[in-house]
Amino acid sequence: MVAVILVIAGWGLAQVPAGDLTFVEQRATVQVQADPSAANWQKLGLTRYLQNRYEPAIKAFREAVRKDGNLWTSQLFLGISLYRTNQFREALISLERSDLLAPAAAQGRDDVDYWLGATHIALKRPLRGLQSLERLLKRVPRHAEALQLATETYAETASLLWNHVADRAFDSAAGQEVHGYALESEGNREAAMQAFRRSRSIAPKRPGPRVALGRLLLSGGNIVEARQVLAEELQLDPTPVEAHLYLGLLALRENRAGEAIAPLQRAMTWMPQNEEPALALCQAYLATGDAGRAVAAARLAVAADAGSHAAHELLLAALGGTGDAPGLKAEKQRWVERETPR
Repeated sequence: MVAVILVIAGWGLAQVPAGDLTFVEQRATVQVQADPSAANWQKLGLTRYLQNRYEPAIKAFREAVRKDGNLWTSQLFLGISLYRTNQFREALISLERSDLLAPAAAQGRDDVDYWLGATHIALKRPLRGLQSLERLLKRVPRHAEALQLATETYAETASLLWNHVADRAFDSAAGQEVHGYALESEGNREAAMQAFRRSRSIAPKRPGPRVALGRLLLSGGNIVEARQVLAEELQLDPTPVEAHLYLGLLALRENRAGEAIAPLQRAMTWMPQNEEPALALCQAYLATGDAGRAVAAARLAVAADAGSHAAHELLLAALGGTGDAPGLKAEKQRWVERETPR
C-alpha cells in the first residue's frame, strides 16, 4: 500500500525521510497554499493517511475530489479513510466511484476491490462484499488479507444461514444436518453421526448428510459403511467434491490404489488450493508404479502448500522414482532454503 501511495503521489522512496513524514506533510501543505490543485490536495491527504491521521486526511481528499471528481485515487483513499473512522456508508459512496473510474489494470486496483468488499461486509452485505473479494482473488489468488476476510465471511454467512434453518426447522432433514455439524464442532462424533443418519432417514433422496457421515465413518475406521453412504451420495448427486476425495482415500486405505486414482483426480481438479487430494493422488500413482504422474501430483501439493513436509517428502520419493537427479537436487535445495533462518 505504501509503495502504491508513493507512486500515485509521484514521490521517490529516497525522498521520504525514514520514520518521519512530518517534513513531507509540511512540504505538501506549502504546495497546497501555493497551488490548491486537486493533485496537491491529494498529496497532502496521502501524507496524513500514511500517519494514520484519517480525519485530516478526509478533509484533504474531499478538497481533491471537489476540484476533480474523476480523481479515482482520491476517491479510493477518501473511502479507505472513511472506513477507518467507521463511516461505512459514506465510504461505500467514494469506493464505488473509485471502482467506476479506476482503469482495470491500474496500480491500486487491488485496493479498490479489497476495500469495496470490506465495506460491503461491514454494512452487513456479505454477498456483495464477497463478489469484490472474489474479483481480487481471481487476479491475486494468494492475497493474504482478501483470503482471510473472504474465509471469515464465508464461514459467518454460512453459519447464519445454517443456524436459521436449524432454528426454524429443527426436525427437518436440513435441521438435523445442521444439528449434526454443531455436535461435531463440539467434539461429539457419535451424536453427530446419529443426527446425520436421522437427516438421511427423514429425506432419503436429499443429498448432503451422507458426505459428512462418510467422512466421520472413514476417520473412525468404519470402511464398509463409509463406502456405502458415499456411494449413495454420488448416486443422488455426482458433484460433491468431498465425496470423491473420501472415496479415493478409502480405496487407498484398502490398498486399492488403482481404484483411488479417478476419484482423487476429480477432487484435485476442483480443490486446487487444498493439498490433501494432490498428496493422496501422488501416493496412488507411486503405489501403481507411475512415478511420472506422481511427480506432477506432488508438485501440485507443493504449490498448494510450499511448507508442507508431507508434500516435500512425497516429491522427493516421486523424483527418485523417475531418476530425476537435477529435480531431486533442486527440491532439496528449496527445502533447505525454506528451513534456513534469515
